Amino acid sequence: MKILTTLFDRGLKVHIAIFCIFCISSTVFGIEPIATIGQPLSEKHAFLNNETIVQVVPKHFQLIDTNTGEVKDEFGNITNIYNVWFSPEGLYAANVNYIRENEEYILNVWDINSREKINEWNVESSFRLVAFSPIQPILATSNNKQINLWNWKTGELIGNMTGKRRTTHSCFEYEKIHLHGKSSGRTCQSPPTDLDMVFTPDGRYIIVASMRSDIELWSVETLNLVGHLEGHTGNWVDGVAISPDGSRIATYERQSAKVYVWDMETTQQLWSAVCGNGRISEIEFSPDNQHLYVATQTAGLSKSGDNPWEGWEDNVRVFDVKLGQQIDTFETKFRRLNAMHLSPDGNKMLLRYSDGIVLWDIQQKNTLHEWSNFVAFWADNPKLSPDGKTVLSVSENFIKTWDVASQKMQLLISANDYQFEGFAISPDSNKFAVVKEPRIEIRDIQTGRVDFQFPHIISSEHIVYSQTGNRLGVVPIWRDLVILDIKNPDRIQRLPIDIVLDSPDYYGIAFSENDRYFTAICRSGRNNNRDYHVLVWKLVRNTYIFHSAKKIPYTSSHPAFTSLGDGSTILAVPGWKEIQIFRIQDNNINHLYSFDGSYPVQFTLDGNYLLANHDSHFQIWNWKNDRKINHKQYPKFISMSRDRTTYMSGGVIGQYSIWDVSNLINNLPYSVEPNGKQFVTLGQIKRNQLMQNYPNPFNPETWIPFQLADDSPVSIDIFNSTGELVRTISQGTMKAGDYSSQSDAVHWDGNNNDGESVSSGIYFYTINA
Repeated sequence: MKILTTLFDRGLKVHIAIFCIFCISSTVFGIEPIATIGQPLSEKHAFLNNETIVQVVPKHFQLIDTNTGEVKDEFGNITNIYNVWFSPEGLYAANVNYIRENEEYILNVWDINSREKINEWNVESSFRLVAFSPIQPILATSNNKQINLWNWKTGELIGNMTGKRRTTHSCFEYEKIHLHGKSSGRTCQSPPTDLDMVFTPDGRYIIVASMRSDIELWSVETLNLVGHLEGHTGNWVDGVAISPDGSRIATYERQSAKVYVWDMETTQQLWSAVCGNGRISEIEFSPDNQHLYVATQTAGLSKSGDNPWEGWEDNVRVFDVKLGQQIDTFETKFRRLNAMHLSPDGNKMLLRYSDGIVLWDIQQKNTLHEWSNFVAFWADNPKLSPDGKTVLSVSENFIKTWDVASQKMQLLISANDYQFEGFAISPDSNKFAVVKEPRIEIRDIQTGRVDFQFPHIISSEHIVYSQTGNRLGVVPIWRDLVILDIKNPDRIQRLPIDIVLDSPDYYGIAFSENDRYFTAICRSGRNNNRDYHVLVWKLVRNTYIFHSAKKIPYTSSHPAFTSLGDGSTILAVPGWKEIQIFRIQDNNINHLYSFDGSYPVQFTLDGNYLLANHDSHFQIWNWKNDRKINHKQYPKFISMSRDRTTYMSGGVIGQYSIWDVSNLINNLPYSVEPNGKQFVTLGQIKRNQLMQNYPNPFNPETWIPFQLADDSPVSIDIFNSTGELVRTISQGTMKAGDYSSQSDAVHWDGNNNDGESVSSGIYFYTINA
């Protein structure tokens, strides 16, 4: 690897700008993260026995000891944690791996006790549902159009289920009885699909719940549709469970929170019940067939206007199967109850929430173990504090923080009966602001204590601290942009907009250095007639006045500012695939250029470089000439420290990585220029400038850019690290002008004056003009 840097010659009459760069090999900064925040999120669970839980995390299975809560073994190979299904007793598991290189789908069957793969075979695609027979080595699969049976020991297709199925519905219509009386609702899903299926305990039938108004019974022996269970009030069925003795079937409608119980022998409906104000997420019979457990999930129906989120409920309701009466209920501190699993003896229950997983003692009604050290799937992207010491994550129901040095979770703060929304961290990393409807709370980042509140800010996902930390920019639900004064909480400024916007939605907001400007990315219009704008306000005597607006192509993220030495302000606006650069002028926004790249964006502190993402990797640009800097590949970033030396990336679900890029950032090429002086005046070259070569490091060739104020003979001298002259490149007399483009710059092929290739190392160069 060859590195080229300029050498200052005090004997030259022409002032030369000095640029430095050092050799940064991949061994100097490895591509290993310096910290890992959170544990991998587990999405599927089953009880192997009363003492062991098997769970699926990204890439493999884990066995958890129910007594200690610790992982005692890991095995298997999984490419998608959602394409995993367990047998009813937890002894076997099936998963579909997608092999991208060969574009193949492979169905695997695992023996959980032996930790070994039993069989694998190719299938045409993944499946919506998979169910194990409790009697024979038969696997039922559904891909929404066809139900197939397989022998999982041999991988052979037994046959396709046949029968005339009834019409499917893309939307579910329902009625619900709740605290305010009867109400109706509608939820839609596309395309029509099977939603759940189980084998009967004797293995003779498969029961299928789908986007139809009845439950289907399929014969395993004849491979035919042989019957229906009628009586659902809605037009589709979300889930089904069967009692261990096979005498009862339970089904439910998720949105209406209605559960039904049927007699299997007579196929008659025995009873039904509405389970509160929430939605049903899971049902399961107790091992003794006496009880039906119904997991209900937060729905958000309010009891009163004072607390808009009061009445949210995530609990397990216990019904007497024979009487059809609710006899008990229990819940934990967590919200959004997604699934539950009973132990074989019926004494324990695993409750999986969006923010935590709880092993529950049914008899004692208390928590045996709790796992919450992961970033919730439904949380906003976590943020790295400006000092790089803390990671903050906010979901609807919980605030979580991690200490980067110890990699341990520090805070777990519940929203109680309210809901958290957007959040931002102060520039000094001591505080954070979080929306807790109907107010914004300012909390201490170490203790979580609420220091003070801004009232009457209803529902905002977009909130940002100003660069000074004295202000907050907020997009409330009523869509008026608001500036809040940290030092004067009673002062609320609603920003004026001097252009007409139809139904505006705001995607990103930001403050410039010293809070001089505030900008918002806006989408307006309806349906297909959408316009996108960047809006700018200027701070004048402590009040923001509308400055200008610029129509832009599609974009969807927070912008970033930097200031140049001449006092001008530069704005970067990121989209999915393109970054746009603007200059904020006296009364307009001037578009400079665009280049490939994606959100988020940050400028280095000196403003010379732009940090963004490109092709799923972290990338540095010399934005002034749209040139990517060659450097080691790092994962794409989602949040960055204020000094730009540390950033956070995603990866494994529930887990984030912290990367140290200080060597990379601190050794970027930089220019030493006299303060207050410019190279260009009124379009003319004011003084000579020697600029950093590119690419650098290079192998085998590089280009050396420069500028000339006057016509002059030009030559470039290149020296090795001991000061020996390696190569002289004479250009002859050249006219005054800019020679910074690749076609005009001086080219060095990496050879010395004898035509031999020079070795790897650091080289210096001067210009003689």
